[in-house]
Amino acid sequence: MSGYDDIAGWYDEAIREGPLAPFHDWILPIVVGLAGEVKGCRVCDLACGQGVAARRLADRGARVVGVDVSGKLLDLACQYEWDEPRGVEYVRGDAQTLDGLADCTFDGVVCNMSLMDVPDLGATLGAVSRVLRPGG
Repeated sequence: MSGYDDIAGWYDEAIREGPLAPFHDWILPIVVGLAGEVKGCRVCDLACGQGVAARRLADRGARVVGVDVSGKLLDLACQYEWDEPRGVEYVRGDAQTLDGLADCTFDGVVCNMSLMDVPDLGATLGAVSRVLRPGG
């Protein structure tokens, strides 16, 4: 269980229209912009939460797989996908291992304001390196 499971509803509300909305509205375009041209690319949204960045990347033409350890945040992400389908796939997984994701299968990986919540950054970077295609 993730610590975010306990606050998933509050966190979702805070990002949509609460105290985190202005900050998130400012940072998300920067993160998506740094991803560059993603149309047709397979992109992993690492620690995707309720899928805010995943949906934005899909809107730009990426084929997105969102990964998060929090089942409740993934439930919210899946509900958003159900309400407005974009083709985003959501997978429950640990950013430190990315178990279940095959080697060399992503053109890019993004992580929006989440690395500070991952205990082992070295393991996470190793897992990201493993799932990226050469040159990704």
